[in-house]
Amino acid sequence: MEKTGFFEEQPGRKSSTRLNSFLLLIFFMVFNLYYVISNSCGLNADFIMFDVLMLTAVFAPKYLHKVAELKSFGKKREEKPSSDKSVRINEKS
Repeated sequence: MEKTGFFEEQPGRKSSTRLNSFLLLIFFMVFNLYYVISNSCGLNADFIMFDVLMLTAVFAPKYLHKVAELKSFGKKREEKPSSDKSVRINEKS
């Protein structure tokens, strides 16, 4: 059994979503560090709102991808029995 890497969905299949999320997380940390070091006026509402938006941009794509997979998996499960019935009908004739 092959091990799956950090930026892979399955062994050998790279995930651009994970790479983008990782890069945004690095940018988020560097930006916050730079802001705290260079800005002496402290935290304000704009900075907090920007942080919330950045964290949403970091973590939301992966969850949205999982939701889309679950919805498509549900459709496949609903379609599968109907195709089985057609096979059974053909077998009886």
